[in-house]
Amino acid sequence: MEFMFAAIFLVTGVIAGILAGFLGIGGGLVVVPLLSVVLPWVGIQADKVMVIAVGTSLATIVFTAISSTYSHRKNNNVVWPAVFSLFPGLMFGAMLGATLGSQMDNSGLSVIFGVFCAALAIYVTFGKRYVRPVADYGHSRSWLSLIGFITGLISSLVGIGGGTMLGPALIWLGLEARRAVGTSATCGLLIAVFGSFSYIIAGANETDMPPYTIGYIYLPAFFGIIATSVVFAPLGAKMATFFSERVIRSCLGLALTASAIKMFVSF
Repeated sequence: MEFMFAAIFLVTGVIAGILAGFLGIGGGLVVVPLLSVVLPWVGIQADKVMVIAVGTSLATIVFTAISSTYSHRKNNNVVWPAVFSLFPGLMFGAMLGATLGSQMDNSGLSVIFGVFCAALAIYVTFGKRYVRPVADYGHSRSWLSLIGFITGLISSLVGIGGGTMLGPALIWLGLEARRAVGTSATCGLLIAVFGSFSYIIAGANETDMPPYTIGYIYLPAFFGIIATSVVFAPLGAKMATFFSERVIRSCLGLALTASAIKMFVSF
């Protein structure tokens, strides 16, 4: 039985790593739904499943995003002025989102996750790019920081990494899909760092936590997922350079739709 759980976590890491590099979504769209199914099997209390799934997802995204960001930087797909302008909002939003998420029950987190994914799937698939692309991201810091705050808040709340929101947002602002994916993957790293650290702090004072946890992070799942995700994230990033924008957006829409369905069915 333990071997089966280990295999599930390793396979989850493979899928999460490829998606992190290819779509810039940090893998959380796969990790959170799968952990919400697997964690009860390993003895996690029902009322702790979603918050531990979210916290563990964010922790794995740290390592996946490092690998993905490195690959995108080598391919010149990261717009650094946009990253620097988004950073303040991302940091505070991620910490606030983790604080709120640790106080919510399973059904609340499931509904938020599902609605958010469904709305983004519709936009990514059918939405159009803004008609006047932003030319200088370094001189739009106030409202980019606000976008970063909203992104960090929601992403940390549901454990999906910043790419899920920022990828479509940056496409809307005029970036081509490849550079939007690379930039959002980099921002997802920042969200994951501050968000997962906040989930560790939020769960540190809990007295009835299951074994093998640090705060709201379940260590067996964490180590199993990162063992494979960091290896496969560069493969996903390389794939993004070979596919058209339409293909990337369609794949992102399908991934979002599948995750939304999973959360609504479980709710």
